[in-house]
Amino acid sequence: MFRQVTVLLYGKKIGYLRQQDTGFTFEYLSDYKGIPLSLSFPVEKRVFHSAALFPYFASLAPEGWLRSRVSELQKIDEKDLFGMLIQNGSNLLGAVQLIAGE
Repeated sequence: MFRQVTVLLYGKKIGYLRQQDTGFTFEYLSDYKGIPLSLSFPVEKRVFHSAALFPYFASLAPEGWLRSRVSELQKIDEKDLFGMLIQNGSNLLGAVQLIAGE
């Protein structure tokens, strides 16, 4: 399985979050020199790998009763946090947006 979203910070494209069969990867654009997305993603390192969805991104997904409701309405498995971010990532609170299909 391969899924990807473009990560925007303050409306500017800064990188990509990808899911593959082996896990997740967050990668900054090669020319990005701005502020880090989070302290857990220093710009100097550029590429990050994890078997599970990174906690930073998981925290952007709905929680509790809202997660259950989103799952029900959008027909997304309640455990598929990346799927929820793909569907709703362009409308997050704060400076980060996750845009599918770019």
